Amino acid sequence: MEVLMRRLPGITWLKVDIGDADSSLAKEYKITQVPYLQIYGPEGQLLADGDEALRWIDDRLVGKPP
Repeated sequence: MEVLMRRLPGITWLKVDIGDADSSLAKEYKITQVPYLQIYGPEGQLLADGDEALRWIDDRLVGKPP
């Protein structure tokens, strides 16, 4: 995550330790595996999660616009 923070400036990153995929927090946010990634826009809307979130990051790293 620290590498991504340096490579993608201007993005706010938040890491939350939910314990494991069976926790109440994981169930509330429909987290199916740990680690799990969700990306939210500036207005709080969910932009991508899971594998789609990884593709979103890959696209930003190669310079594709959102």
